Amino acid sequence: METLGDLIRGLREISRSEPAMDDVERIFGWRPESIRFLAPSEDESIMVIVFEKGIVLEVRYFLNDSLRALGDDMEMRLMLQVDITSRVGYNVFYSKYIHGQGYIRVSLRDVENRMVQKILEDYYLPRLRSIYKPVIMEFRGFSDRDFFGVEAEREHGYIYYSPVRPKSGENDVKILDVVARLYHLESVLKNKDVHHQLAELELQMSLLPSVMWM
Repeated sequence: METLGDLIRGLREISRSEPAMDDVERIFGWRPESIRFLAPSEDESIMVIVFEKGIVLEVRYFLNDSLRALGDDMEMRLMLQVDITSRVGYNVFYSKYIHGQGYIRVSLRDVENRMVQKILEDYYLPRLRSIYKPVIMEFRGFSDRDFFGVEAEREHGYIYYSPVRPKSGENDVKILDVVARLYHLESVLKNKDVHHQLAELELQMSLLPSVMWM
């Protein structure tokens, strides 16, 4: 198994409900440490396979007959679990203007408290951008549309490669190239002191009254 397309074809050979670890190892050649399932809505289900050394495969199945008939009813992300967490919850990734210049895109998890939302927009978001801006060019993908990013929540953090679907142009990208870049990006974040700056920002946000986060 060499490419992301091979990986997608392998996923179609295993059960999307309760695949056995032996089946996953037989298809992929990697022994999983755990497999778990999520159902965020009636229209989709998610399978998360955790392998050794922090590699995670997230597979999202779209429960749609039309997409199934087209053979485009799933997408996957290769991810690396890292020690970055955030009570705010954010997604930072590389993007590109039409003329080719790279830039940073950030999305924050929705917060019901309007005061907190205002603080996030006026203070947290600009600081987050400034922390990631010096390294964002390292998050470029292998072609025009793909990219790498960082996703952080309270319980976990990941560096990830952009979602790939059966009809995507990234099917020919080599798995080892993606994995190597994930580890490279982890080292970039450590070497550029991003972890320390994020920890300082998190500490500052923790000074807000806890009731504001409820």
